[in-house]
Amino acid sequence: MSSSIERQYMSPNCVLSLQGFSEESDNQEAISVMSVLTLAKCQIIGNSTTLQGGLTFLEHLLHAVSSYTHDLLSGLNHPVESKDKNDYIYLTNLEDKKRHLLIWQKEKGQTDDQLELELTTVQLFDLLDALDQLYQDPLTLPQLKDEIKPLSRRHRQAEVSFVEQSTPATLGFVGFTLAAIALFFIPNPNNIKDPNQEPQPARETNQQVIPVETPSKPNENE
Repeated sequence: MSSSIERQYMSPNCVLSLQGFSEESDNQEAISVMSVLTLAKCQIIGNSTTLQGGLTFLEHLLHAVSSYTHDLLSGLNHPVESKDKNDYIYLTNLEDKKRHLLIWQKEKGQTDDQLELELTTVQLFDLLDALDQLYQDPLTLPQLKDEIKPLSRRHRQAEVSFVEQSTPATLGFVGFTLAAIALFFIPNPNNIKDPNQEPQPARETNQQVIPVETPSKPNENE
């Protein structure tokens, strides 16, 4: 049987820990591919509540966080419904506090034992950063690469208002989301002008040029 594999993805305000093993028992690689997940834990630094679960939990966390941040950046609602109602996760905006509430339910609609995490915008994007590190890791759950879809053009609006502009620069689907939306609003420049160049007066095309005769040089022998 393959030995247990542990992976950890960290950002300043979030720790994502995974435990699992590889299905390839005869794998000779120095670093094994974690293809089976047994436990995933998500801890927000400074918050005593820990979210944990299996593969369904992790998939729903990826879907919920990526979809919510898409909505936050685009300003449009882009709901993602999961067929599996277990380990249900969704986020909602606390406008009065300028924060975000992440809610986990054992089964969709069961509020008795639900867990809640109140996140600042920085903590939200640190959570997204940790998930992005997982997404970029080719040696951990490669089947998750098809779980994140880019935001389509029809789900972007003409103006974007960024609340709390203190989000970290990230790569992967995080960077793709930010860059795609940013590039969507940058118009193609027709003419690029040098700010240091002085304006040149317009030249009239029908202006006649009068030739000026240069006086001949007197002959020194005369």
